[in-house]
Amino acid sequence: MMITGGVSIIGSYHEVNQDSYLCKPYKDGYILVVSDGMGSKSLSHLGSKYVCESVYSVISNIKLNMDKISFQDTIYTCYEEWKKCLLGQDIEQYYATLLLIVIRENKISAARLGDGFISIYLDNKVISLYDKKEDYFINETDCFKEYFDRDKFELVEVEYSKFHGAVVCTDGVEIGKMQEEDISNFTQDFVNEYSSEAETDVILEIESWLKDWPGSDDKTLAFMINEVI
Repeated sequence: MMITGGVSIIGSYHEVNQDSYLCKPYKDGYILVVSDGMGSKSLSHLGSKYVCESVYSVISNIKLNMDKISFQDTIYTCYEEWKKCLLGQDIEQYYATLLLIVIRENKISAARLGDGFISIYLDNKVISLYDKKEDYFINETDCFKEYFDRDKFELVEVEYSKFHGAVVCTDGVEIGKMQEEDISNFTQDFVNEYSSEAETDVILEIESWLKDWPGSDDKTLAFMINEVI
């Protein structure tokens, strides 16, 4: 059984939370998607919402086995669905990032476009997708916008035997110095701490400490944990 959910806290200088997340089962497994609306864009809170809804709509309705389709092509289809939501609108005001994990029986696919991190704990090791080195402090970030640049996406697909859990956070949640070791240790501790708790209790506990997390930006943490009984 999977423990899933998330918490999103509005930043101190925002009038509206520009982050969105979605974590739901679908016919072949689970989809976890997090999106951060660009702070300088007036409708980015809707842009991030449409990212999450478009990704779930596309992937949950794929009729073919996902192994028969390029994951990058699947992401492109999600992007096209997002653009359909914005027909007739000024896309520049809806810019938003993408952090995505798709879990199936023996394979995990993940995609990152822009700030934030994805951390997947499986087979007693952690795989992380995050902004590296000096890129982490750059104000500009990659995101869904007027055109789709395949080279900007960080993609990972891996087969596994045992899935322990995964954590996905927007860049408002900084872990230490945001190096691989920091993220890996946080992920393992997080999964081990909450793998035997009820979903509602996990969410309440996360909310209690995330609202006091340093920083003034919106903070979103979404998770999937393989329950240990």
